[in-house]
Amino acid sequence: MKIKFLAVLGLAAVAGLAGCKSATNTTTVTNTNTNTMGSNMAMATPMSTPMAMPDTATKATVEDALKKKNIMGVTVDATTTGITLRGSVAKGKMAEAVQAAQEAGKKPVKNELTEMK
Repeated sequence: MKIKFLAVLGLAAVAGLAGCKSATNTTTVTNTNTNTMGSNMAMATPMSTPMAMPDTATKATVEDALKKKNIMGVTVDATTTGITLRGSVAKGKMAEAVQAAQEAGKKPVKNELTEMK
């Protein structure tokens, strides 16, 4: 019985010490291109996400639509990929503000508005 206990205790100590290794990463990665299919084979290239550029025309259009609806206190950020609404609106005006932005901007709208109480 004592021998089993000592064996388990010894294994636990070895396992514990194995986790206390140095934090130095000694892994080496070698990247070699071994194209064996011939030189005419197209290699896959990683796709990149297009960078969203500011869209001042859409921003102005959305801001005008919000003014026509008498919705104040909203900051509009428009890019080539979407519209973000930030700020505070009067109670009951949030849905109207988002709908006006969607219709005017014709892009996805990210709603970061809060309603005043």
